[in-house]
Amino acid sequence: MTNLVKKILNEQKISIPEVKEILDKVSERMQKLNTPIDPFTEATYEYCQNFSKMPADVARNIINMLKEEYGMDDSHAIQIVNIDPRFPQEVRVILEKDPVLRALSDEDIIVMIQKVKDYQ
Repeated sequence: MTNLVKKILNEQKISIPEVKEILDKVSERMQKLNTPIDPFTEATYEYCQNFSKMPADVARNIINMLKEEYGMDDSHAIQIVNIDPRFPQEVRVILEKDPVLRALSDEDIIVMIQKVKDYQ
């Protein structure tokens, strides 16, 4: 039996919709090869199908907007995409540990939520 060593080529944080997009492609390839997906990948894929709240391209656009307009880091922007908040309190929970973002007013957060909705 050969030992398959996998080399990590790139590491980056991505949103649930982006993971779903990748696993959609993996699933298609595996079906074409008539090969079952391993249980861990299958469970991850099912989770993404259940909790992905928008298409991956929309998620990427929202993440970029949040980073550019609000100075968010990847982690905060991805959390907002994953949760797709509807209320300022949901955003506050995400931003509470960042001293700059924590200072956003409720009005600013309402505008942010509306911008996220507008992208969808």
